[in-house]
Amino acid sequence: MKQYSKIIACCLSALFLIGCATGSVVLTGTARPSTDPQSVKLYLKEPKKFDVIGLVEASSDSGFTDQGSQDYAVAELKKQASKIGANGVLLTTAGTQTSGMVGGYGTGMIWAGSVNAKVVKGTAIFVNEE
Repeated sequence: MKQYSKIIACCLSALFLIGCATGSVVLTGTARPSTDPQSVKLYLKEPKKFDVIGLVEASSDSGFTDQGSQDYAVAELKKQASKIGANGVLLTTAGTQTSGMVGGYGTGMIWAGSVNAKVVKGTAIFVNEE
């Protein structure tokens, strides 16, 4: 039984380290056909001509480093924007969100900790490059 507890603990630890990126989208304009997430560009200031499609948000605690988590969050942000046809995201927020966590498993051991997730938010846009 102790051996199974160790295996479960290792699996839970691995899942905790791997984590995942999550995202959401709020459609505020007219959706367009989906685009390739890799073609979605990030903007810090407004381009000359664009249409607003929606609001996007993503977070990740997946990376082994802060930069790794940020990269996963940005990739998820682009994925969410591409679903509604955006070819750009006008970034509005980038930062860290800390949340507490308490867990346990069959052996009665309880652990607590905090998770720092990188969060990015923006406006999904379609840039008219004419």
